[in-house]
Amino acid sequence: MSKLFNLAGAAAMVLAGLGSAVVLGAAAPAAAASGFQNTCSNFTFAYNAASQAVLNAMCLRADGSANGTSLTLTGIGNNNGNLVQSGGASTFQKSCGNIQVTANAQGATLSALCRNSGGGSNATSLPLNNIGNNNGNLTY
Repeated sequence: MSKLFNLAGAAAMVLAGLGSAVVLGAAAPAAAASGFQNTCSNFTFAYNAASQAVLNAMCLRADGSANGTSLTLTGIGNNNGNLVQSGGASTFQKSCGNIQVTANAQGATLSALCRNSGGGSNATSLPLNNIGNNNGNLTY
């Protein structure tokens, strides 16, 4: 019974956090830690047909059923070997490899080896902020 209560509480927290969406071209709200990792599992990084960076996961719906979902990652770039928040479409995947997503109760992190201007690679990571689970679907 406590798992059901925790799921309902986590779903309510996720739904309550949907009011702060990132709007491109406008002043973005402060980055908030993502909560999707508390109701989702099997996180993987992938490329879609357009070579965009995608986060895949299996997320719980409000009724407790599982749903496979994907979210195109936006606003992440590579600045001289470091993952950074940027505007628009993500471009880091064009110059980074060994890309992984890890998560714990506090948040999710994107990690990669990214090329720098000297031609070398740098191990870098960035918190994945403002991502939620909206009834089994990953959302910003």
